[in-house]
Amino acid sequence: MLQELRIRNFAIIQEAALEFGPGLNVLTGETGAGKTIILTALGLLLGGRGSPDMIRAGEKDAIVEALFELEGEAALEGFPGRDLGQRELVVRRTIAEGGRSKVTIDGEMATVQNLARLGGALVQLYGQHEQQSLLRPESHRDILDRYAHLEADLSPFREAWQRAIELRDRLNELNRRERERADLLDLARFRISELEKAQLAAGEDDALAAERTILANATRLATAAAEAETMLYGADGAAVDAVAGAESRLADAAELDSKLREPLEMIRTARANLEEAARALSAYAAKIEADPARLEQVESRIQELNHLKRKYGGSLESAIEMLERTRAEIAELEGVEESKAEAQRELTLCLDDLAARAAALTASRTQAAADLKRRMEAELKTLGMRSPVFEARLGRLRAEEAVFVHRDIAMGSDGADTLEFYIAPNLGQPAMPLARIASGGELSRVMLALKRLEAQRRGVATMIFDEVDAGIGGAVAMVVGRKLKQLAKFHQILCVTHLPQIAAFADRHFVVEKEERRGSTRSRVAMLEDGARAGELARMLGGEGTSDKFLRAAKELLERAQE
Repeated sequence: MLQELRIRNFAIIQEAALEFGPGLNVLTGETGAGKTIILTALGLLLGGRGSPDMIRAGEKDAIVEALFELEGEAALEGFPGRDLGQRELVVRRTIAEGGRSKVTIDGEMATVQNLARLGGALVQLYGQHEQQSLLRPESHRDILDRYAHLEADLSPFREAWQRAIELRDRLNELNRRERERADLLDLARFRISELEKAQLAAGEDDALAAERTILANATRLATAAAEAETMLYGADGAAVDAVAGAESRLADAAELDSKLREPLEMIRTARANLEEAARALSAYAAKIEADPARLEQVESRIQELNHLKRKYGGSLESAIEMLERTRAEIAELEGVEESKAEAQRELTLCLDDLAARAAALTASRTQAAADLKRRMEAELKTLGMRSPVFEARLGRLRAEEAVFVHRDIAMGSDGADTLEFYIAPNLGQPAMPLARIASGGELSRVMLALKRLEAQRRGVATMIFDEVDAGIGGAVAMVVGRKLKQLAKFHQILCVTHLPQIAAFADRHFVVEKEERRGSTRSRVAMLEDGARAGELARMLGGEGTSDKFLRAAKELLERAQE
């Protein structure tokens, strides 16, 4: 049960604190005063989407906080670490500039997804848009599925459905490849022939590039090596001779002072290195020579490799990988018939399973539809329909509407069924599609009855109705008000209404007013004492400047509600 709701800097609400109680809690006020804003703020605590537009102008953040009293273990699902003896729960959500959202549950950080799961166990919210959903027959099956608790059956069905989609796509791809098999094989064989003929080796392009540089500069390289060898060893005053002289002079001196032995060894090493370098340069100069024929071969091979790299992925490695993939592709193409047969076998088995699950869903829905008919007709009678007929008519999905047709069962993503609600509000009338014949008042009563049954089966403690009075008035409004009062014996009810006939049944009555102060508009909320309720009902009956006549009528409504 929702005990307290606190709102700060949310839309036109600067600050509000509402203490709700068990039974029927009603919010009234002029249009635009902020009643629906309060429910929108509460919706944030149930996992609704936040937006920076929700922050009151001139403020940096909006805060909504609620205190719940837990009345069942279901509310604790998904929070296994929580003390089962703790019956109070504090939920807080902050919307900051830039759209950032912060959620805490009992002071601990949480996600919006956690909040939505918790909120679904605590509160059932019925907004004005849900009544319009009854005008869309495609929503009726979802309503029945929720009523029948078929989520546990639908989840494995949808997993099998997704697997069937994947197998179907795989089979379609294999069929395509089989149709194009000859062309694909010719292309793959040509690719393999081209790549195998090239005899590619990883790193060959880099090695050839280095060789081309040497061949293109052979004369220059040979000349440089020969001249350097001469300067080191072959000419008068060569470097090796000069170093040998320095070694000879220093050898005698080192006999006199041991400190000269280290530099002497360094000179000896240098002379040995210079002699080795001179021999290497001599060999290099003798070996290297211009080879135009080889240079032409290298250039031709580089061009060939560049062509293959451009064609097969941009590098020699990608071309080599393409060769391996193409070999595997040929093996697959040559075995496509076997792969296709295997995929077909898997798909058939999957569709057998899917059809069995669809049949089980149909059986569950048939049973639930009969139960819903019986209970809805009883509920609608309590809402002022004397002899209503309500039917949840199941049909078979047509082949043209289905994705799979297997063993004469046409299946979509939610099974093999269509469903539409039919109603005959009056005695002697045939049942007709709800979307075609129901008036606004009848839609409101049907939705109220559906929500009552759904909440009863789910064990939800709090039900919230935003303008459940759409399209009704007069005696029907009294009936709806009485029904809400009856519901309030088993559930906490929060109801936003414009009808005094409904507001008269409230156990707690809050009025929302809008005022302008210091150049800004704000909403304020107050709980009415018993003595002030007649005045608010009179305003709802006759508007501003109500007369004694409306005040008497308001008191009469309160008396009738007390009865």
